[in-house]
Amino acid sequence: MKELIIIGAGLGPQSITLQGINELKRADIVLYDRLLHPGILDFARGKELVQVGKTPYKHCIRQDEINDLIKKCLSEGKIVARLKGGDSTVFARSIEEIEAAEEMGADVMIVPGVTSAATLSAKMRAALTDRRTASGVVFITGHPKNGEIEDTYNWKALAGLGLSIVIYMGVKNAPRICRKLVEFGMSELTSVMIGEKLETEQERLFRCTLGTISETIEGNMIENPATIVIGDVG
Repeated sequence: MKELIIIGAGLGPQSITLQGINELKRADIVLYDRLLHPGILDFARGKELVQVGKTPYKHCIRQDEINDLIKKCLSEGKIVARLKGGDSTVFARSIEEIEAAEEMGADVMIVPGVTSAATLSAKMRAALTDRRTASGVVFITGHPKNGEIEDTYNWKALAGLGLSIVIYMGVKNAPRICRKLVEFGMSELTSVMIGEKLETEQERLFRCTLGTISETIEGNMIENPATIVIGDVG
């Protein structure tokens, strides 16, 4: 039976769910992201493993090539596991892969995972929401598909929502994002949490503010993968 299983693996072998592990065992082939923690692949021993990850701002396998590979594997009658770091429904291009599988008449299953924003807030003994200061949370990407980051969002709306803002893939553009938020009314003293290379030996955690994020990133040479949480929630 043709089937695509999209698995959110969290950020390390300790955070992949039991359902994720069990579904990996059913797969014939595992297509996995470049940044996936290597320990997670221990749960896929004996499976055919193919890395299909992407790197921001660098040449890499294109999404349409991944979609074509999924179709090829499904046409061979394989059960395909698409293994992604974090949660597979958050900035993971899962919809495009689901559409590719459905074109082949394949069944699709999605296994949720722990997203990096939740991991970061837990490590910082903080939260993503606080009913006193931030009654909700917004996820945005700092790596837009087209155009400049300044043209990607309604900054006045974002700054005025009174919600926490999580930035994925945003190290390069974080200073520009924060300048726009301050320009449209957010305080420079608003708290910021940054988690770099979470759940790896190179993990580093930082606290700063909207006003000091540029010097924090530059002074500590923070690199992707990193997750940023803006808001007075911890």
